[in-house]
Amino acid sequence: MEVADRRAVQRRLQEAVRNDRVDLHYQPVVDLSDGATVGVEALARWHDRELGPVPPDLFIPLAESSGLIVDLGRRVLERACREATAWSDHPDADLVVAVNVSPVQLREPGFVDDVRRALRDSGLPAERLCLEVTETAIVTDVGQAADTLRRVRELGVTLALDDFGTGHSSLTLLRNLPLQSVKIDRSLICKVATEAQDAVLVQLVVDAAHTLGLRVCAEGVEELEQAQQLISLGCDTGQGWLFGRPAPAADEPVRPLGDDGPSWLRDTATAPVALTGSDDLVVVADRHRRVTYVSASCRRVLGLMPSEVIGRPLGDLLGHGHDEGPVTLRVPHKDGDDRWLRGVVQPLYDASGDVREILSVLSDVTAGVLGDKALADSEELFRSAFSGAPIGIALSDFDGRLLRVNPALAALLGRSASELLEMSVSDITHDDDLGTDAANLEEVRAGKVDRHRVLKRYLHADGHPVPVEVYAASVHSADGEPYCVVAHVLPA
Repeated sequence: MEVADRRAVQRRLQEAVRNDRVDLHYQPVVDLSDGATVGVEALARWHDRELGPVPPDLFIPLAESSGLIVDLGRRVLERACREATAWSDHPDADLVVAVNVSPVQLREPGFVDDVRRALRDSGLPAERLCLEVTETAIVTDVGQAADTLRRVRELGVTLALDDFGTGHSSLTLLRNLPLQSVKIDRSLICKVATEAQDAVLVQLVVDAAHTLGLRVCAEGVEELEQAQQLISLGCDTGQGWLFGRPAPAADEPVRPLGDDGPSWLRDTATAPVALTGSDDLVVVADRHRRVTYVSASCRRVLGLMPSEVIGRPLGDLLGHGHDEGPVTLRVPHKDGDDRWLRGVVQPLYDASGDVREILSVLSDVTAGVLGDKALADSEELFRSAFSGAPIGIALSDFDGRLLRVNPALAALLGRSASELLEMSVSDITHDDDLGTDAANLEEVRAGKVDRHRVLKRYLHADGHPVPVEVYAASVHSADGEPYCVVAHVLPA
C-alpha cells in the first residue's frame, strides 16, 4: 500500500472508530465432547462507505501502528460486553464472549480499568468474559504482562493464550501466566488429519496444557476429519467454519449447531491419523485426590473428554477400591456399561514424605475379563448340568484315562468319583468287552467315526457286571483338533 493510500485509510479508520462504525461479528466456539456452543469470539469487522469491506489483517495492524488500537480495542470490549448482556433472556445466556487484546492495549496503564468499566457498565458477569492475548503481547515484557493479567484475573475474567504455535511459543508462558485456556493456531490444525507430524505436535500441546490444568481450543477447524482427529487427541473445544462463520449478533447468541450438536460429534469419532503409542489410561491426582491430568485415551477407555475429568475426585473416576500397587478396577463408562482396568497406582512423595501426587497407569482389560467371566459362567453351567444329570456321564482322553465322572455314574458303579478319576475305562470294563472298546477307540483316533452306540458291561465295585448302553462321541477343541471322548451311560 502506498504511503498516501495508507494515510487515507488511517483517516477513514480514525473516523470509523470515533463514530463507532466498526462492527462486531461473532464466531461460535463448540465443546467437542457434544457439539454444544459454549462461547463466541468477538471479531472486529469494518465496512467503509468509500473503501468497502476492509480486511482485518489490513486495518488491525494499521490501528496498532497508529495508536488507534487503544481506542478501537476499548470500544470493541465495551460493545462485546454490552451485546453479550443482551443475550440474558436466551437459553444460551451463559455463553462466554472472547475479546482479543493487542500488545499495545496490554501495555496501557489504564487497561485494567477499561476492563472493569466495561463489565460494570454492561452488567456482564466477569466469568462470561474471556480476554485472548497473543505471545507477542507478552514476550516483550513478561513480568509487566503477567502482572497486568493477574490484575485482570482478579476481576473474575478468564484468560486465553491465542495463536499458540505460531511463534516461539514456550511452555514456560503456560506455566507462569494466570491462563485458563490455550488456543492452537490454525496453522497446526489445517493438516492435523493428514500429517502425522502435525497430529503429534497438537497432541503434545494438548497433553502439556492438560498437565497444567488448562483447556485447549483448536482454531480454524474447517473439515469433519479435522474435528474427528482433534476429538481423538483430547482437544476440548473447537472454532472454525465447520461449526459456523462469523456473523452479526442481532442481539442473540450464535447457535449454528442446534441444541444437541451434530450426531458425528455426539458419537465416538474415528481419528483419520492413528497415532502410535501407549493405549494406557494415565491419571494424575493431587494430594487431595483431585484429578489434575488424564491422557487423551480417556475418551476411548471411559467415553469422557479430559476436560470432563480434570478437577473431579479420583474416587469418582476410578472408584474407591484402588490402593497402592497392582490393581484391577471396575469403573463406569459414559455409555452406562462398566469397563475393567488393570495396572498400577503409585503415590509420589515429596521431600517430607507426604504424598504429593498419585499416578495411575491402567490398561483396558475389559475384553479379557468378560471373556474369563463368560468362560467361568460356561464352566458353571456345564458343571451344574454334568453333576445334576440323572444318567451317568464320563469324559476320557484318547488313551482311555478318565478325566471326569458325574455322581450318577459313580453311584451306578458303587464307587466314589475321586476313586474313578484314578482309573481308566479299561479298569471298569468287563474283560470280554475290552477288545470291542479298543477297536472302537482306534476308529475314533483314525478319524473314521466320531461316535459309537454300544452295549457293554462295566464292573461294579463288588465285582459283578453292570450291563449298560453307552453313547460315546468325540469332542473337538476350538481349532478342530480331537480333545476327548464323552460317554452317556444308561443301565441296559
